Amino acid sequence: MIENIIVRRAEAEDIDGLADFAARSFRDTFEADNDVRNVDDYLRSSLTTTSLRDGFNDASNVFLIALQEGEDVPVGYATLCSKSHDPSINGQNTIEIERIYADKRVIGCGVGAALMRACLNVAEDLGCEAIWLGVWEKNERAIRFYERWKFTPVGVRQFALGSELQDDLVMSRKLK
Repeated sequence: MIENIIVRRAEAEDIDGLADFAARSFRDTFEADNDVRNVDDYLRSSLTTTSLRDGFNDASNVFLIALQEGEDVPVGYATLCSKSHDPSINGQNTIEIERIYADKRVIGCGVGAALMRACLNVAEDLGCEAIWLGVWEKNERAIRFYERWKFTPVGVRQFALGSELQDDLVMSRKLK
């Protein structure tokens, strides 16, 4: 366990460092199991400073950053979006965890749990009926993590990683 993990809403000045962290953590998570060109394409289109800043400035999104107390380098982050929809999700007032990542050096040390608690708190504060996410069907460690947090599979959707379409499990957890 890492002592004193602080999860807070990201601020505008966090975005540059968060973009670097987001790209690195995505590459660390998926590059070994995917064509590096597809990973590079995704990073260029979706995890740039500009794309994260655009998402940050969208009022329907919440960006969370996890830091070790006294440090200014992220050890994890999450993004939530209240305007996302998927046909598998029932309810009018839901929120998607679009991304939740911990630095590979601290996986299993409580960062993911701290981020998930913060995501659930955001959803509850917004009065959401459910919280949901998509997870690559081959990411078994992440699926087990979400199951421990009482998320259940409710559907499948496709995710474009570069030129490859992959199946993501859609998982949901009721809040009310």
